[in-house]
Amino acid sequence: MRQPLCSAAFLSLCSLAGAAFAQPSQPSWIDSDSLVLLPATAVFAIEKNGKFAVMTDTGRFIIQGSVYDVWAQKELKTLADVRHAVQYVPLDKTHLGFGDLAPLRIGHGDKAITLFADPACTYCKELMQEARTGLPEGYRLDVLMLPILTPRSARRTKELHCAEDPAAAWQATVAGDLDTPLAQKPDGACDLEVIGKRRLTAQFLGARNVPYLIRDDGLTREGKPAEGLRAWIEVRSSN
Repeated sequence: MRQPLCSAAFLSLCSLAGAAFAQPSQPSWIDSDSLVLLPATAVFAIEKNGKFAVMTDTGRFIIQGSVYDVWAQKELKTLADVRHAVQYVPLDKTHLGFGDLAPLRIGHGDKAITLFADPACTYCKELMQEARTGLPEGYRLDVLMLPILTPRSARRTKELHCAEDPAAAWQATVAGDLDTPLAQKPDGACDLEVIGKRRLTAQFLGARNVPYLIRDDGLTREGKPAEGLRAWIEVRSSN
C-alpha cells in the first residue's frame, strides 16, 4: 500500500508548505480574517547603531521586536544569529527524514552528506565523482534527484527511481548518463510519490537550485564548493 504524500514524517512540512502550492491567482488562505499579506517579495535582517530589525525589500515595513527561529527553537537577536540560521538547518529538530526519500548512496559511513541534484547537472556529477574517490572516513553522500533543469531531467529522474536494476541506476546516476535505457519496474510497482516528496522537501528547505548540499551538522551550500567536497566536509566553524 502506498503511503500518502503527507505522511506523518511530512505532516508539519506539508502544512507549512501548503501555501506555496496554492494557485498564485487567488490563494484561499489570503482571505482569512486572521491574516494580511504584506506587499513584499523578500525580507531582510538589518543592524544599525546597535539596533536589530527586519524589513521588507520595499523598505516600507520595518518589523521590530522578537524574531524567532521556529526550526532551531531560539530567538534571533543579531545579524550573526540570522546568518547562522540562514546557513544551517537544525537537522536534530526538523526530523525531515531524508532516508524516506530513497536516496542513492555513495559510501557507507554513518555520517550523511545530502545532495539535491538533477540528472542533467554537470556540477552534481562532479560532486558525485569526488565522493567516489575522496570522502572522509565515516561519511557517505546521499543523492536526491530532482527534475528541475530540463524536460529530459524529469523523464530521467523517473527512470532512475523506477529502474528494475538498482546497480544499473546507480551507475547511470554517478556517470551523469541521460541516455542509456534502463529496464523499468512494472506499472504500479514504483512509488512515484517519493519524487514529489523530494521536491516538497527541497522547497521547504529553500533549495531552489542544484547542486544543493546539506552537511551532517546542518550547514547548507548552494553550488559546488570551490575548495572541494572533502575540504567543505572537514573544515568546521569555531562558532
